[in-house]
Amino acid sequence: MMTIPTHTAHRAPLPVLCLAALLFLACPALAAESSVVGTGKPSQDVPNVQAAVDKGGLVTLRGNFNFGTDGRVRITKNVRIKGEADSVGEPVTTITGGYWTFYAPLPVKGAPPASKGPIISIRDIRFDGARCTPLHFPHAGGLDVRGCTVIDVIPQPMDIHWSGGDSLSFQAGIVVGNRIDHPKEPLKRAVTGTVRIENNRFLMENNRPDETAGFGVLADWTWGAEITIAQNTIHRASRNGIELLDNVLSDKGKGSIAVKGNRITTDEEGIPYPHVYGPNGIVAGWYFDTSGGADFSRNSRMAITGNRIEGRGENSTGLLLYTNDAVVTCNDVVMGGGRGARGIVQTGSRGFFANNRIRGQASYALYCYPFEALTATANNFAWTEVGDFTGFKGQVLLGGTLNVLVGAAPSVIDKGRGNRHVDVAPCTLPEVDPEGDAWEPVE
Repeated sequence: MMTIPTHTAHRAPLPVLCLAALLFLACPALAAESSVVGTGKPSQDVPNVQAAVDKGGLVTLRGNFNFGTDGRVRITKNVRIKGEADSVGEPVTTITGGYWTFYAPLPVKGAPPASKGPIISIRDIRFDGARCTPLHFPHAGGLDVRGCTVIDVIPQPMDIHWSGGDSLSFQAGIVVGNRIDHPKEPLKRAVTGTVRIENNRFLMENNRPDETAGFGVLADWTWGAEITIAQNTIHRASRNGIELLDNVLSDKGKGSIAVKGNRITTDEEGIPYPHVYGPNGIVAGWYFDTSGGADFSRNSRMAITGNRIEGRGENSTGLLLYTNDAVVTCNDVVMGGGRGARGIVQTGSRGFFANNRIRGQASYALYCYPFEALTATANNFAWTEVGDFTGFKGQVLLGGTLNVLVGAAPSVIDKGRGNRHVDVAPCTLPEVDPEGDAWEPVE
């Protein structure tokens, strides 16, 4: 702790003392640093990690940990939890088991929190055999999850009624927001701040994909969050590889969504909940309250670019969007031949779609159609590459109004009003300063 000398000969003038005191009060205490070594015994590993996390600061985990069937570490303070990685970046720190293994609970269950949640960072850990999900964050003021691997998540029943029964089997690689913890309604300020989920591997295969709502990344019901989901590998999720739904802007208009560079492969089968279309690659926008996707004051604008999606199911969709004002570029969608499948579905308006490629077989490559409060109006679809696509019903269906399709499209079905197809090839600008005078007209 810093001290100020009090002997008279070297006493500082009063203004200097005041300034020093203010600077001291403005500086946070030095963050704690803890190191925990796994024992492989749940009775020791869970309390050891919990004690280190309760101190906050940097927590380094080394070795192999066993959280048993129900082990859980609750996160309520700012903390950085870091494992160890090998020379190629693969995590060598392993946590086996657990139920919501790392969990940031709401201060009062079911109530909007009075203040921002903890800022949480989790890196370089391998989670093996957790129940439901190893990473669950209903309350966070910022989140950074990188370099982690999630495998063999054990689905768990949830109290959600669906056509197949009175409970819904659920699993996810990571859950952000309060949808699972408090599924009745979104809670204001539950998850805010910067959310980054990058360079992780979520391997979501399960034994009953037709009865399991399986997700790689599920981030629903955040408030004013700036979300980036990038460079993740998501394999065989039985519902949605990435789901981003009903994420609202803050009162000050803060909030954004970027989904880029992910590699997603769906399962071949999926659960028909909440509808029959699935399993899907990326589902984003507003589904629980579609009016939010058409409300400029609530809708977090999103950019989806550079993702590679392989839809293997009979009713899979590569990109399924419920939002206005989306920017969707340079995505590569490969469809596995399902007659109910579709490559890119847009239900919102004013979207900008450019240089996307759709390959394989499906019902349609590009499907633009209204849904509830979303009117599929005034979208621009530029240079969608469908040369290697076979559509069972067609290649492009336009069902909204005033949409513009630019570029070659051999098979366009127009069921809307005022839609246009302009067959213009991609172009390049002439050189800025041509040499010589050969370009000038000659009499």
